[in-house]
Amino acid sequence: MNPAYNIESEIEKLHITTAAGTDKRILKDAFAALEKSTQKQPPDIGRSVGQRTLRIRIAELAAVAAVVLVIFALFFGISNAKAIELRRLYEALAKAQNVCISSFVSGKTEPAQKVWASRALSLKMQEAENQVVLFDIKHRLRQVKDLNTNFIQTTLVSIDFLAKVEDSIAGSFGLLPFPDINDIPEGYQWNRVDDTHLAVIVPGAEVYDLTWLGKDGLLCKWRVFVDTRTNLPKRTEYYFKHGPRDEYEFQTYRMVTYPSENQIQLLVRDTFGSDASTRRGPGYMGTPRH
Repeated sequence: MNPAYNIESEIEKLHITTAAGTDKRILKDAFAALEKSTQKQPPDIGRSVGQRTLRIRIAELAAVAAVVLVIFALFFGISNAKAIELRRLYEALAKAQNVCISSFVSGKTEPAQKVWASRALSLKMQEAENQVVLFDIKHRLRQVKDLNTNFIQTTLVSIDFLAKVEDSIAGSFGLLPFPDINDIPEGYQWNRVDDTHLAVIVPGAEVYDLTWLGKDGLLCKWRVFVDTRTNLPKRTEYYFKHGPRDEYEFQTYRMVTYPSENQIQLLVRDTFGSDASTRRGPGYMGTPRH
């Protein structure tokens, strides 16, 4: 049986998970052994001994080469074998019930917008530009609070409009660049990014890049930091560039958390009061026409 197959088979039985530093050290040792085995023998060795030694050296080279091949497979293949598939993100987000998304513009330290959404509570609340807007899908209400004056306006909204709100919290909560995985343009690439500098940004997350050609001809890149325990995004970044030789320009990023229903209920109560779902304020309007 092939020596390389034997060695690889035995290693597979061990279920080894190696770190990059360990892989590099083993790889270095393997190459050192390979170099040593190819050194010339002393000139005074007889022909028969030399032939026997040659056969031994060939066998040694085959074994070392097999080890090197397996190490390369471990070094370059283990992370890919365990890589999170793109569809796993869609599946994980489809199961999530609550989310909080803080959106930032490049160069800014304060979020341009914060959104809380709960499928379980049929609520969506967003804060931006000194106002908070609450959409209560169950009661067909839209409430707007002015953070400067604390004035709250409550209105009834159309079913068509609420359908759009429901769509915004369905599927992936709008976190993924495409609502459905089948909408991603052909030729897209999904690659894991192994970078120690990126790894410290979001501890416990793996980093992936989704790249594709946009309809406007721009080359787009969406970077996501994925929680390895839940397969849920914890941070996303968006880049684009005009041509293959250009550098990607950083545009926006989002920080994502997954609060409980109680946490969202408390936040809504603190913002709009305990009767947030039933209040009829000064801005009340009759049932809108469809």
